[in-house]
Amino acid sequence: MTPQEASGRGETLPSPMNPLTSDPYLILLGHNRWANRAILERSTPLTESKFHQRFEIGPGSLHDTMTHVIGAILRWCDRIEGRPLRARIDGRTKPDDTTPMTRRTPAELITLNDTACAEFFAVFEHQRSAGLLSEARDWTFGDQTSRFNVAAAIIHVTNHGMHHRAQCMNMLRHLGHPVNADLDELEWQVAGEP
Repeated sequence: MTPQEASGRGETLPSPMNPLTSDPYLILLGHNRWANRAILERSTPLTESKFHQRFEIGPGSLHDTMTHVIGAILRWCDRIEGRPLRARIDGRTKPDDTTPMTRRTPAELITLNDTACAEFFAVFEHQRSAGLLSEARDWTFGDQTSRFNVAAAIIHVTNHGMHHRAQCMNMLRHLGHPVNADLDELEWQVAGEP
């Protein structure tokens, strides 16, 4: 999107009074929230059947993929803060559970995304202010334990979102609703960092 296109849509553009964000963490976190929302907003006009249409990619549908992305953000909040993991938002008890997912509309997922990303930002701020970003920890998933630091976990969450949004963009293209953008960090800044 060009600056002219952004300003024509009423979006705030950076200026000397409104400088661009340069903190890499804040770029990743702000962009992740915005890009998730963009996929869900693009999904809003779809019929329920198209929003749930199955594809042989990722979790299998726009709904299931974005539910997975948002649920991962929430559970990583718990992992990073050292809390017990909350219940999965998809209604399942484990990743390989075949129980049908709890269904939500795009609007409901937009609200849940905003909540999850706000919580994730608060977790990041807590970890950064406590000087814990470089702290290496053991993280257990199923029966496997790996060691990496908090900063890597935070970056993983945003990269995880990017990976699955690319799948969603492909699904939208197949549904006749292509996203004519990359939805990357550059477009987020050009759009005024919404």
